[in-house]
Amino acid sequence: MKKLYSVKISGIEKAWSFNFYADQKYLNDWREDGLEVDEILNIIPEWVVEAGLLKPWIFFQDLFNFKFMKKKLKHKQNTGP
Repeated sequence: MKKLYSVKISGIEKAWSFNFYADQKYLNDWREDGLEVDEILNIIPEWVVEAGLLKPWIFFQDLFNFKFMKKKLKHKQNTGP
């Protein structure tokens, strides 16, 4: 399954970062070769941060992604019936 990743490429004076979709099976090879590769879990638009709406944005993302339910289910599975 392909996921969204970011690779950081550093030059002598500058560094660049590029987002791309890739298969997980290649990650170890890239990292062993010296590339900085990170999985992107969430993208927040810059205007949200600039407008000071980061906390409400994250709250509503969690609400609509049902993360609060996933936490309850995980806790319930760990503690038993």
